[in-house]
Amino acid sequence: MKLVIAHQIEGRTRLRSTARPVDAGALKMFAEQLAQEPGIEMLDMRDTTGSLVIEHPSLDAGELTERVLHAGGAVMQQTHAPDEPRDNLAVVREGMGSVDTMLAQLSAGSLDMRTLAFLLFFSLGITQLLRGQIMMPAFSFLWYAFELAKKNPVGPAEPASGE
Repeated sequence: MKLVIAHQIEGRTRLRSTARPVDAGALKMFAEQLAQEPGIEMLDMRDTTGSLVIEHPSLDAGELTERVLHAGGAVMQQTHAPDEPRDNLAVVREGMGSVDTMLAQLSAGSLDMRTLAFLLFFSLGITQLLRGQIMMPAFSFLWYAFELAKKNPVGPAEPASGE
């Protein structure tokens, strides 16, 4: 059974199986063997994550590794740091930032994406209101427009220098 240290503080360690999908039967058999080792006071198996939470107040990290080896397991070095959370909208934000900059340059700083969005939502809200669609979608469009109007601008847009 190959394991990595997922979390460790003095006297408590969480080991996670490297196998995916996790073989729950093999993990359970290993957990039963490890629970019999001296110095292991409590062992909690977590099937869904394929991990073992071990309380070992009298053992240091090296001694715990020896107990894991004796029980038939191996503590591997984690090959990489956990993945950072992905920013799925980063590309969209970059594109919108480029459009915002272009609008500011073309309008000498008088128009930006927030102002344009306000005007669009406000126009759509008034159009739907005139059609008799008072609650939905007129109310929603007007709500969005006024929420945009309430927010403080990020900063004044810089006009194009022309040089």
